[in-house]
Amino acid sequence: MSRRRPTRRRAAIGVALVALAVLAAVHGAGGNAPSVYDGLCLPAQYLALSGSPSPGSASMTYTADDLAQTKELVTSESVPQAQLIIAAGSFTVPAGTTVTVTIAAVAAPSVKPANGSIVGNVYQFLARASNGQVLALLPGHPATVTLEAPSAGGPQVTLERYEPSSWTALKTFQSGCGNTDSAASPSLGLFALIAQGSAATTPPPGGSGGGSGSLIVLAVVAVAAVVVAAGIATTRSRRRRR
Repeated sequence: MSRRRPTRRRAAIGVALVALAVLAAVHGAGGNAPSVYDGLCLPAQYLALSGSPSPGSASMTYTADDLAQTKELVTSESVPQAQLIIAAGSFTVPAGTTVTVTIAAVAAPSVKPANGSIVGNVYQFLARASNGQVLALLPGHPATVTLEAPSAGGPQVTLERYEPSSWTALKTFQSGCGNTDSAASPSLGLFALIAQGSAATTPPPGGSGGGSGSLIVLAVVAVAAVVVAAGIATTRSRRRRR
């Protein structure tokens, strides 16, 4: 009995030391590691408009009856970079037509935000009837727009909508891994995340945002390996004593 306890104690100390080293490494990764909520939160690689692969898009065609219910549309990445929730009855659908709602990354307008710089892609959210008419949201039926930033833990960002010749800030709520922001908007159009008072953050070709995620994955693997090794050592020790 007295010999087993030191073995178990050494294994526990080893796991604790590795865990502390992992936490220190993640904390020292520039402050960009994502927040951890109920479980491990791993940011996906961000896909820039100028990169390869290119960012995903979304398109869905609805009937008037379909749009009498709440609809959600998300881009095609494994973790969507842009999302849209449309409340029931948000459009007046022309008789005999269907409505195609689309989300796509587009080139940034030439007019820059007055209070900061664009972070990541600019996305266009559009609803167009089959007769070619672009539809506007009805009063009192705001849509929920959600955009992902290239990384978490960066400068304070605000989700903004581009109006002709200017950007308008929306009341923004952070969600997900700490790099996803949502806002209710009374109209569709062009949207982007704006970093307050900082230089624009455009991911390099091929995307970004996976560095801290890779670090956390390696950390988890290291801790798991230590736990397994400690278990094997304890089992072997017991067998030898028998």
